[in-house]
Amino acid sequence: MGKNLQTDNRRSSVQAVDVAATVLNAMCDLRRPAQLKDIAEIAGLQSAKAHRYMTSLVAAGLASQNKESGLYSLGHMALRLGVAAIGGNDLIRRATTALCELCIEHQTSGHLAVWGEGGPVLVRNEHGGPPIILTVGLGATMPLLRSASGRVFLAYLPRKATEALIEQEMRSLDLSDASVNEICTQTRKQGYGETIGGLIPGLNAVAFPVSGIDGNIQCTLSFLSTNPDFFAPEQGNLKKLLGAVQKLSDPMV
Repeated sequence: MGKNLQTDNRRSSVQAVDVAATVLNAMCDLRRPAQLKDIAEIAGLQSAKAHRYMTSLVAAGLASQNKESGLYSLGHMALRLGVAAIGGNDLIRRATTALCELCIEHQTSGHLAVWGEGGPVLVRNEHGGPPIILTVGLGATMPLLRSASGRVFLAYLPRKATEALIEQEMRSLDLSDASVNEICTQTRKQGYGETIGGLIPGLNAVAFPVSGIDGNIQCTLSFLSTNPDFFAPEQGNLKKLLGAVQKLSDPMV
């Protein structure tokens, strides 16, 4: 009798984890703060059941609720799990180390981004000099056309992967296909993406692709400066950064 009870408890615990995972997957699919009823609908649950699980997820830090709007989002623990999973990739570890070293060497700030379902996601920030205060933090999704990292992913990912996102941005910025194609061509030609005050006024940024052994882009390293001449060719910073990041993608190094 006791063994049957233990078995039932274990089975119930496993089922609870499965349901919680379904709720978290629904939140990921929504890609935005959402009402409970919308999360429940995507998860295929009754609202009352979804609410019980959401309460536990909030308590565990896997979800959070805005007190004013009542909308639910992924919590700080979900972000930690995501960053830890990404950090387990050897190439990402090496890229993170390189980011830190290059920021210190050039006395600047930078970040590492990986591709997420909604675009490039910042997973690491580094400051090698006076910190550059950004309005975006870890876990933020960057635009494709107005950020240096976004332009790199746009140029190096298959168009099918970015098509839906880029169409939204093209409409909001009133850009044509020809303009987007020109950005892609220029980015691939020079080997990096760049923006001058495109996302944050007064901030210049360059981003470089880091590819895996299969040649596919895995992440980007971006470097930032408020000095308009920092990335000028005659300064040498751009050439040194490009060479250092390219070594990360070289399987012989």
